[in-house]
Amino acid sequence: MKNKIIKSIDLSKKLRTYENKWVALSLDYRKIFSSGKTLEEAIKKLQGKCEKEKVIFFKVLPFDMAYVPSNV
Repeated sequence: MKNKIIKSIDLSKKLRTYENKWVALSLDYRKIFSSGKTLEEAIKKLQGKCEKEKVIFFKVLPFDMAYVPSNV
């Protein structure tokens, strides 16, 4: 299996307009396929756009807050 080197991508400018929304991104994080206020809305908008591609869904958090995961 070949090791791929992944270059860092600054998504802050690209995702600024999607603050507090769910987005569907390409696996390389370079293309936004759909977005919505809810995950269900983002999935519904995605249908028919990229049937052969796999996507990553995640919620874009507000840019004025920080997220620190915890196992508590």
